Amino acid sequence: MFNDSRRKAKVLALSLALLAPIGIWLAQASYAAPRGLIDKDFELAVRKFVSKRFYNRIDATDEQRQKLDSIWMGTMESTRPAREEVRQGALQLSALMATDDATDEQITEKAHELRALHQKVMDQRLDSVLKARKVLTKAQRAQVNERISELITGGLKPRRIGFLLNQ
Repeated sequence: MFNDSRRKAKVLALSLALLAPIGIWLAQASYAAPRGLIDKDFELAVRKFVSKRFYNRIDATDEQRQKLDSIWMGTMESTRPAREEVRQGALQLSALMATDDATDEQITEKAHELRALHQKVMDQRLDSVLKARKVLTKAQRAQVNERISELITGGLKPRRIGFLLNQ
């Protein structure tokens, strides 16, 4: 049973390692937008900031940087409408929760709608992570995995944005 737990932790760590670079910049960008709309300039700035640190950490070649930039830019652009919908839906759900007029069924329906939209975005992100995984070498994937493992096991304490890539 202990080995099974360790295996699950390793799978989780590897998954997070591969999702982290993309997740960091997408999450930062999607939650930093004013009035429920995503600020494209801020989103791009965060992506460039995190990507540069990630590339330096794994010692990415110019070719790898170009391929990864293409993958991540495509994902950022293609998921933007759905991410905007998720943000607007979250505001609507919050408003429903605050009113006495909304029924439990309406709230549940809105929450399920948001879950479906979020799942769509996550599926697109997973596709981009799988593409990015093919660009990285085995050694680079191991570096990312080690970094995520340190975070999960408590060996790495978050101190600032970009901490995952910077220590």
